[in-house]
Amino acid sequence: MRNSSEIRLQRVVAYTCAILFALFSFTYIAFYQAPLLEMLYNHVATGKLEYNSIVVAGIVTAFLTVLAVWMNRFARFQREWTAIAYLPSSLILAFITDIDRSLFTGGYSLWGWCFVFIAGITVYLFLSFVLHRMLFEKIKNLAMSTNRILWRNFILMVLLFSLIGTLSSSEENIKREALVASHYKNGNIEKALRVGCNSLDASCELTALRAYIMAKEGILGERLFEYPMPYGVKALLPDKVQSSPLVPDSVYALIGSIPCDDEDIVSFFENAARADSSSSAAREYALSALLLEKRLPEFKELLYEIDDSFEIDNLPKHYREALFLYSEMDSAYMPDFSDDSLSVAFDSLKNIESMYSDLVIRGNMVRKSFGRTYWWYFLYGY
Repeated sequence: MRNSSEIRLQRVVAYTCAILFALFSFTYIAFYQAPLLEMLYNHVATGKLEYNSIVVAGIVTAFLTVLAVWMNRFARFQREWTAIAYLPSSLILAFITDIDRSLFTGGYSLWGWCFVFIAGITVYLFLSFVLHRMLFEKIKNLAMSTNRILWRNFILMVLLFSLIGTLSSSEENIKREALVASHYKNGNIEKALRVGCNSLDASCELTALRAYIMAKEGILGERLFEYPMPYGVKALLPDKVQSSPLVPDSVYALIGSIPCDDEDIVSFFENAARADSSSSAAREYALSALLLEKRLPEFKELLYEIDDSFEIDNLPKHYREALFLYSEMDSAYMPDFSDDSLSVAFDSLKNIESMYSDLVIRGNMVRKSFGRTYWWYFLYGY
């Protein structure tokens, strides 16, 4: 009778641990780390199968759960220690989700993981031996309640989940870049552009990826300054050596030119824009580069050089803002705006400025109303 009660207890504990691990593993792979795993697949896969995070999560979770149950047939973790059976599976899960920028740049070393696996398996075997010897004589002792045993296993599971989170990739920017690439590949342009849209610590690679998407969609001049641009013009052009999901050759193909070694970025964009075969993306990149450098006279000259028959009210938002700002700086230039909306907005900006004498406070207050305009970038930006 006591033996059958012990068997039923152990089944309840084993099923509970298996369900907890499976739920965590599936959620971790299918959602939290899905962009990184998709990035890994797209980088190394030679086939043309589309990555499906749900299918991958299901297969990996089933394998890791079955592996833990199978290994425990030999390790025989029981009662309040049953959760330790999932230590090897937890280490494997952390390993396959430890994806960082070295995927592109190289230099990834397996020595650290070799040490982690050796240490983990040593702890696993040691605890199996010690606990089995300790529990062998006491296994029939049912003084500890089922709830207490389950709670202890739950705590061990939480510790294992924390170990997975600690050992797997924790670089926020590479996750953002992977998510942007995933959304854009699936046709979700707005979702892609919203990733890290308000982050002041977004990487240069993320900014370049976002600019590439906007240039490809023809909205660079309309929306570039709606996002933080702390890296200036260098964020428009990725390094020649790939360091993110953005392939440098994709940008060069869009622009229609490749920069020479040590060539000034702005000069490269201007030359590309002035070429006979220049694309609209090349022109957008060049004009945006001049805006980022706050070189308004050259921006105006290049804009009129590219197309002197444009209608000013049909220009992208940031181009109109830049021309209006230039007209405020140079009274000789008088662009013909059909409505006075820009003038009213600029008067409102000046009114806000007049209310605050401290530069930092003034910049923050202006940013609340005009942070998504070129005006804020030019007057208070990086």
